[in-house]
Amino acid sequence: MSVSRRRFMRSAAVLSAAAFAFKPTFVFGRNSVWSNNSPDPDNFYRREMFEPYIGDIFHVRVGKQMVNLQLVAIENVSPASRGITTGKVARTDCFSMRFQTTTKLPATGRMHNLNHSKLGSFDLFMNQSKDRGKFLHTAIVNHVV
Repeated sequence: MSVSRRRFMRSAAVLSAAAFAFKPTFVFGRNSVWSNNSPDPDNFYRREMFEPYIGDIFHVRVGKQMVNLQLVAIENVSPASRGITTGKVARTDCFSMRFQTTTKLPATGRMHNLNHSKLGSFDLFMNQSKDRGKFLHTAIVNHVV
C-alpha cells in the first residue's frame, strides 16, 4: 500500500488539529469501562495494554450492524523533526494500531466505539484505507512521557 507524502501530511495535520482543539482524552475517548476503575483512564491507552491482543477481534457498531475488526499490528511512529523549534520539546510515546476488516466502515475518519471481550468498551478515532480488497483502519495514540 502506497500513500503519497501530501496525503499523509494532510491526514497528520487534521489529526494534529483535532488533538490541539480538544483535550487528547476526548480525541481518544473517555467513556470507557476503565474510567470506573482508575482516576487516570489515559494510562490505559498504552501500547502495553493492546499488545497481548494482536490478532484478536474487536467489534464496532455501524448502524444496526456489528462489524468485526481484527487488530493486526501495533507499530512505532517516529517523532517529527526536532530541528524546527528553539524551545523545549516534550518526549512522547507514539504508536499506531492497525485493524483489518472485510466490511467497509464510514469512509471519513471518525470516532468509533470498539468493544473487546477483555478490554471492554472504548472510543478510538480511526482513519480508513484499502489494501488488496481488505479495509484497514488506523488509530494513532500519542502520550507525553
